[in-house]
Amino acid sequence: MHQRLYIALVPLLLALTACGRVGSAAPAATASVATATAAPMTATATATASATATALPTATATNPPPTATYVPILTPSATPPPPTPIPTPDPAFFVNGVPVEHFIVFPPEVEANVRRIFAHGQELGRNPHAFSKIGDSISLTSHYLARFDQGDYQLGIYERLQPAIDHYAHSYERFGMAVRIGLHAWIAYRPGLADPEQCDSDEHMVACEIRLHNPSVFLIRLGTNDTAPGDAYERAIRHAIEYSIRNGIIPVLVTKSDRFEGDNRHNETMRRLATDYEVPLWDFDVIAGTLPDRGLGGDDVHLTMFGHNDYSDPATLSFGYPLSDLTGLMMLDAIRRTVTEGDAQ
Repeated sequence: MHQRLYIALVPLLLALTACGRVGSAAPAATASVATATAAPMTATATATASATATALPTATATNPPPTATYVPILTPSATPPPPTPIPTPDPAFFVNGVPVEHFIVFPPEVEANVRRIFAHGQELGRNPHAFSKIGDSISLTSHYLARFDQGDYQLGIYERLQPAIDHYAHSYERFGMAVRIGLHAWIAYRPGLADPEQCDSDEHMVACEIRLHNPSVFLIRLGTNDTAPGDAYERAIRHAIEYSIRNGIIPVLVTKSDRFEGDNRHNETMRRLATDYEVPLWDFDVIAGTLPDRGLGGDDVHLTMFGHNDYSDPATLSFGYPLSDLTGLMMLDAIRRTVTEGDAQ
């Protein structure tokens, strides 16, 4: 009986199940409509939310993390050293604005040769404290160097030259046997023309002076009377230089301020030969260029004179002989320093 009842109920249960599925379909459709109706609102809300959500992160997204910026650290500059002071030139090494080395030409090779000549002279017994003059009427005057023996001078800023005056005492005022009015360069070395009262008959003027005074230095100041054309003057000066060197006497070549030969060729010869033979050059012509009329008197040959050699008086530096004496003393001092102290400066 129970089995029959179960079998009878099965169709009923199946029917009820089918009805349940149909009833469930209606609400699903309704839900579908509701969803469709609500969809625009949901879309709007989503769009708004999306816009808002995009706007907020955008500000953050476009702000990159701060980048480190290089800020140079200024290192304090070292304080520059003060400029090296330029030494003030010593006026005692200038004459009328001209540096001494421009007219006392005494480069190292000349210093070395002067020492060699001097050493040879000492072997021959030359007097290291004596010098002699070879020259014409420009040298035959008490205005030429003599005042340094007579005491009629004031060195002023050139006081450093006093040792040279002391070193060569008694040579400044000596005229000697190799000085004569109108002397030509070649006559000085011609036998038989020397002073017959002082010199041997076979001696020339220079040989006689060497025998009588025995100098270690010759101041060779010639050329004013040598007007012959050609190379006669140069040959005579070459002979004078070579003769001096052979006899252990330092030859000093002196330029002149006149142009009596018609041009300046004799001074150029002196300069060239001083270089060739490596002997001292007392280039007085350079200093003469600082003087009125080149330091010459009315005859354009002889130097102008002044009453005293006071080098503290600016007027003294405007005359020929006082400037000749001062610059000649500088040359003698350069030689003295070279042979006694080893340095011409």
